[in-house]
Amino acid sequence: MSHNSKNSVFILHCENADPDQHWYGWLEQQLKSDELRVERVFLADASHPEAEIWQTCLEAQLKGLNARSIVVAHGLSCVALSRFLAQKLKQMTIKAGIFIAGFNDPIAQHPEFNAFIQQAQFESGILRANIQRRLVFFSSNDPVIPVPLMFKFSNLLNAQLIEVAQAGHFRAEDGFKEFPQLLQALQTLLKAEFS
Repeated sequence: MSHNSKNSVFILHCENADPDQHWYGWLEQQLKSDELRVERVFLADASHPEAEIWQTCLEAQLKGLNARSIVVAHGLSCVALSRFLAQKLKQMTIKAGIFIAGFNDPIAQHPEFNAFIQQAQFESGILRANIQRRLVFFSSNDPVIPVPLMFKFSNLLNAQLIEVAQAGHFRAEDGFKEFPQLLQALQTLLKAEFS
């Protein structure tokens, strides 16, 4: 096991949120150790997200990505992260991508996200090839993202689908101030060595 670079976990918040809400701070506290760098990424103006601005935020804050990095995205940040990684991963691989309520199609109930989603189209083959493990968490009662769109996104990335029953959109108001299922998945991935 090489120690030249630490494992790192980057946590990206969802639309209408910031890095201090929901389970993001809790997850960082659970993971923090000498062997692991954990960073919560700030995405500007999340109540009025703009695709280009979010790309700039990712460019500035995901500088340390390497083969031992795991990225965790939630909701609309899954769309932004997928586009970002499709550009970045042409020259490198990362250890894992975990997408919470991941999707990348327009949502009829949320037309305000359509322009963002259209600007964030990406080459899924790059992600399948260069993210060693891909997981999509979904909830059958998500009030924001329709379940078929999460299934479609998972299929696009050839990702493992993980259902969390009655989790809503995985927000504090859905009872998600902590996220033990995600912590468990991360701990397993951090211990694993992939060839």
